[in-house]
Amino acid sequence: MVDSFDDKALTEAFNGPFRAYLNEPWAVEWRQRYAAHVELVKSADEAQWLDPAFQRRLWDENPISNIGPGTSVTVEGAYSDVAISRELLQFRDAPIGSDLAERGKRLQDMFDHVLARVHPAHAKRRPKARLVRLMAAMFPRDMTCLMDANRVWATQRLIGAPRLIGDFIAQHPALRQRIRDSVGNAPDIASEVDQSIFAWFLWNKYLNRPDEGAVTVEAAQPEASDIPPLSLLPVTAQRRSLSCMKGAVGVFVAVVREAENGIARDDLASVILSEAPQLNTNSAANVISQATGGLGLIHLVDGAYRPTQRGLELLTANEPAEVLRAPLVGRVFGMGHLLLQLSRRPDGMGTTDAAKWLQSLVPTWTTTMPGSHIIAWARVTGLVRAETVQGINRLYLTDDGQEYVSALPRDFEERWRINAAAEALDDAAPEMIAEEASSGASYTVEAIIDEGCFLERATLDQAIDLLKTKKNLVLQGPPGTGKTWLAKRLGYALIGEKDPSRLMAVQFQPSLSYEDFVRGYRPNGTTGLQLVDGAFLEAVAAAKAEPTRPYVLVIEEINRGNPAQIFGELLTLLEADKRSESEALRLAYPMSQTERVHVPPNLYVIGTMNLADRSLALVDLALRRRFAFVNLNPNFGTAWQQYCKARGAPDELLQALRQSIVALNETIAADQSLGAQFSVGHSFLTPAESMDAARWKTWIGNVILTEIRPLLLEYWYDARDKAEDHTKTLQACL
Repeated sequence: MVDSFDDKALTEAFNGPFRAYLNEPWAVEWRQRYAAHVELVKSADEAQWLDPAFQRRLWDENPISNIGPGTSVTVEGAYSDVAISRELLQFRDAPIGSDLAERGKRLQDMFDHVLARVHPAHAKRRPKARLVRLMAAMFPRDMTCLMDANRVWATQRLIGAPRLIGDFIAQHPALRQRIRDSVGNAPDIASEVDQSIFAWFLWNKYLNRPDEGAVTVEAAQPEASDIPPLSLLPVTAQRRSLSCMKGAVGVFVAVVREAENGIARDDLASVILSEAPQLNTNSAANVISQATGGLGLIHLVDGAYRPTQRGLELLTANEPAEVLRAPLVGRVFGMGHLLLQLSRRPDGMGTTDAAKWLQSLVPTWTTTMPGSHIIAWARVTGLVRAETVQGINRLYLTDDGQEYVSALPRDFEERWRINAAAEALDDAAPEMIAEEASSGASYTVEAIIDEGCFLERATLDQAIDLLKTKKNLVLQGPPGTGKTWLAKRLGYALIGEKDPSRLMAVQFQPSLSYEDFVRGYRPNGTTGLQLVDGAFLEAVAAAKAEPTRPYVLVIEEINRGNPAQIFGELLTLLEADKRSESEALRLAYPMSQTERVHVPPNLYVIGTMNLADRSLALVDLALRRRFAFVNLNPNFGTAWQQYCKARGAPDELLQALRQSIVALNETIAADQSLGAQFSVGHSFLTPAESMDAARWKTWIGNVILTEIRPLLLEYWYDARDKAEDHTKTLQACL
């Protein structure tokens, strides 16, 4: 994930992977249609402009971007509304000016004005996407083909474009100016179109990432579109309702803002209690659970909570509630069902009836409270609206809600159903929500293989057996061998199901200390310092609370820190034969004179180790004695080839690529300054989705250019020609 682009990175992306993207046949056709439409709109004289047939073309043609739910929005009355047509012409021909803020304000004012003139006079729903597309044709220098607020805010933050006063339309000139400042002025319409499309490319390549574990519901859309990006978790992983407290959006904004520079769990709980004094300590903990597993706004990194990409978008957006729509639909069971049901009920649905209907979808809900929370969230985020009709509060789907209905897969109702036999969840209390729900579905070694693991079944069984007996396991190997991917799945296989509440992931880094990971003094924001447990003691406490169920702690890059210093006295207690109360030790920072701590036998630790990191010293022998080690090597064998073929890879490309990458790894292994631990792993060349043959070649080319080449240049930093020669050999496979 790219955090931000400076001028150099923006220029390299424009001249590198973006140029390859534009050369694909479908993209060439898109650019031609787009540029021709802009030329037509810019050159039309008054008589042509006022012709209803031209206005129909202006509002309805699709050369710039695709419209999803907006296709059902008709604006036929506007075609012959001369007053509106003249106003559009006046907007087109008015002087643009050089002041960036004024240009943003002008476009925002136009958007708001025209939308108010067309809706509801000529359209039952607001034709927002049509109007953005129309404006992109009218103002090719200032507009992009990004048609919705979330994509605009996210891209603006990614490239560091200035924030202008106004809603998302006002930000378009800032995006275009930032791109222009980096890649240069566009000398003609075709170049203006390229820079507009570049904004979509940046969002689609660097920001459009599904949530971990999400189900692929539709094929990726290469051209710009207004269909909301939606990551749908499997029904077994979705939350069962999500409590909606008073001022919920403001509380989550405060949580993410405080997490920007990293914040400990106890400090974050204090922030929540100050923002929502009606809550208690337990409720604050559940808000943290909502912000992590529920909405995906923050995550635990190096012992501190920090914002995710979505969390940062929450801080950037003009209307934070808009950012919460996608995770509510994709991660909370019932929200998608509610929107779909209301889309079939233009006459609305009583609020009480809707809550009862939602209750019927979840066998273990004994009250309508969870359904009421779903409805409350839908109203807070503008997905539904409520009106009182004849004394009954009725719910109606909004235009924004309809957009998310369009993003649901066609078989949504069939696939996202609760399995009554596996469901074992309690209702949420009014002010709190249950911790991350167990998936309920069995997860085994076979599931790991089905998800794309290229190791033999026997190797995976051996890893599980080592983990069960040794309690601690390290997966080590060169970069790109799937260590982190496999670590979590081995953990879930040991647990027996994909239960995120019983698997915690952290990452070691050189500055991490015992005080961060185990226990130490930290400011409490009020009275001074207090002892706070770190991630490891949190995992110990969770495992002790359920001694008959396995818990897993995944430590990524375990050799990037100093394990002996980070674990302290607990490094001794990790040993399998010391997992008992009789072996308990006093901590460096005890809570009391009598406190003694031991590591329970049901807590398993899985570490990952990148052997190619030049900055790392040899691993401490004490760590090696307490962990079993499993080597992961580049695997470009039959399993990898079959996986890629199933996703559309041409056989000739795979064979050539395999021969070249194997030869490259042999050269790396034979190099005395490197060795086999610096080999290039298969993860670099394993896609997450299916592609056609042309797209495969483009994707492989981008990986070679932007991922493998920089790695080789780092390996052979004093022999650049050697790195470039191997890069050209790989590119020759295409």
